[in-house]
Amino acid sequence: MEFTGKITKITPEVTVWQKELPKITFVLEDVGEMEDYKRNSIAVDVLGDKTELVKQFNEWDVVRVGLNFKSNEYNDRIYNRITARRIDAADGSDAGWSAPAASGGNDEDLPF
Repeated sequence: MEFTGKITKITPEVTVWQKELPKITFVLEDVGEMEDYKRNSIAVDVLGDKTELVKQFNEWDVVRVGLNFKSNEYNDRIYNRITARRIDAADGSDAGWSAPAASGGNDEDLPF
C-alpha cells in the first residue's frame, strides 16, 4: 500500500532488539482534500538500512511511502506495526524507491 503525507515528526534513531537494529519512527499526516475534517495521521517505523531513506527528509516534507503491515498477538492483545519499505518525495523524485538494476539494454522489450 502507498500513503502520501506530510512528515510532522521524526524521532531520533534508537537501537532495538538484541541485534541492535537501528530504528526511526516518523509521523505522516494525510494531505488529502478534507479541509473540513481532522486530518488522519499514522506512525511509521523504518528499520535497519532503510533508516537512511528517512534521514534525507525533514519535517514538513511531503513524501510518498510504500507501507508494510504486520500484526502480532501477545498476552491476548493484538499489536500492529506499520513499516516503510520505500520512501520518496511526493513531487516524483525517486529518492528512496527501489529501482531494478540497470540492464544495459533498452527498455522497449518490457511487458508494460
